[in-house]
Amino acid sequence: MKKKIILIIATASTLFAQTVYQVTPGTKGNEITLTVANISETNPTANVNVSLAKKSSSLNFSKEEATIENLVAKAEAEVKFTFDVSRNAIINKQDTIEFMITSPDGIMITKQFIFSYTGPTEFKLEQNYPNPFNPTTTIQYQLPQDSKVILKVYDILGSEVAALVNEEQEAGYKEVKFDAINIASGIYVYRLQAGNYISTKKMMLLR
Repeated sequence: MKKKIILIIATASTLFAQTVYQVTPGTKGNEITLTVANISETNPTANVNVSLAKKSSSLNFSKEEATIENLVAKAEAEVKFTFDVSRNAIINKQDTIEFMITSPDGIMITKQFIFSYTGPTEFKLEQNYPNPFNPTTTIQYQLPQDSKVILKVYDILGSEVAALVNEEQEAGYKEVKFDAINIASGIYVYRLQAGNYISTKKMMLLR
């Protein structure tokens, strides 16, 4: 998701229409590009600060502050912020973050972004990672609706090794850590049952 927002720093306040941006939990490298414009005909400005003033626990930004060192009259400069979305973000929930743009002459402007976290449209069990693993690995799956979830690990003979999940869960993107520190090397099968959906995959533990 790449969005470019033009912000005018030469006026004390500027009104912007709000847009709700759809983002998917678990995605990485999303990008916001803010364009800061100096609309003065003659006066340059310097050291314009752009900072993330209001955060969200579901969004992890690679940086939270940037400085535009020089901005001549009638010119623009871009500031880019990249962020990852937590896989545990609550779907259909809206979050608001806010950037503050401050110039040395005291002009301050804030820009809000509203995000909504989109939910999955189908049941899905992902391949664990890393695979092969030693001794821990991550299993991810997705639920398009609230479901009773059972996630278990079995050896190749069909004997149960571990019960990772056995509970009602809300729709969304899920992940579970599997620690096989006390289990012998070999091939194992993990099985997800969510409502009427059943899926199995293999994984390999290497010591």
